[in-house]
Amino acid sequence: MAKNEQVIELPTGFRQLHTQVAGHTFEATNLAAIGLLQDAKAGCVLKPLGKPECGVRELHFYESVAAAAASATADNDRKGGGGDDRDKWLIELSQYVPRYHKKVELVVNQRKHTFVKLDDLTHGMLLPCIMDIKIGKRTWDPMSSPHKRALEEQKYVECKQNLGLCLPGFQVYLPSSETTESPKKHPELKRYGKDYGKSLNVAGFKQTMALFFNASTSNSKTIDNGVDIVLHEVLRQLENIHGWFRRQTLLHFYASSLLISYDFAQLQHAGSKSLHNGYFRKEERTDISSDMEPSEWIRVRMIDFAHVYPASPVELDHNYLFGLENLINVIQSILNR
Repeated sequence: MAKNEQVIELPTGFRQLHTQVAGHTFEATNLAAIGLLQDAKAGCVLKPLGKPECGVRELHFYESVAAAAASATADNDRKGGGGDDRDKWLIELSQYVPRYHKKVELVVNQRKHTFVKLDDLTHGMLLPCIMDIKIGKRTWDPMSSPHKRALEEQKYVECKQNLGLCLPGFQVYLPSSETTESPKKHPELKRYGKDYGKSLNVAGFKQTMALFFNASTSNSKTIDNGVDIVLHEVLRQLENIHGWFRRQTLLHFYASSLLISYDFAQLQHAGSKSLHNGYFRKEERTDISSDMEPSEWIRVRMIDFAHVYPASPVELDHNYLFGLENLINVIQSILNR
């Protein structure tokens, strides 16, 4: 431990989320800075709420979505009746966000902090590949000061203005490059942060997406098959989210992200099986431990809701749609490689 570093004190049963790829993180030299916690036993993560106004907004968002989903479960025998339009949109949206459990207050580094407890989107993955992609050409919200707007406009300029996409961070497992001189038995883990993302132009972003999906590193048909399964499933889930945004005029999302995750261990295993329309033939499917559908080890969810506002004017969220549609096009081009 470096001379000026301090020991990070966590409550019993929790640990730092070491697979966190973006956002505020723990800093050993600044105990006021905290990141995501993990309750591995419960399969959950705890996200610290940010500044008061942002934290209240994000908590309200999760509580509203959870309440709408709970009401739908309680009234699942009704046939199109009950509930207002807002609830119906939120019920559908609940499929595309991490499941919210509750608000939690914990003492970290001798200070009380408020967290939202959410499903861990990589729970059960042996080798999780994770990417955080911020969506939208405009990342400042309607309440932002001129100074805040100017700061946001200076970040990720080329990718954000041309694609409506920013890449704050990701991690990916890549096939080992075995040689007789330096044999490697395990995949290599690569992690990239916001500085890398800020350096990307449009071509670099597309190349990075191919890298993340192992589409630029595969050197065998087995890996290629697994990559195709991942790409098909990611596109399917993105299209579902896109369908929601093409119809809803309830909310506008600023500085919100999509978290894409998949298990590289499953990719390798899945790729060894025959493909039929992009997926395994069911009679040939096996799994490392049990049969799993692609949606069980490939997950796309919307995250980060500190800057969600009622749509004003009441219209489609064109800012989010611009980025989302470009992301779909980029991934489709990788699939068509």
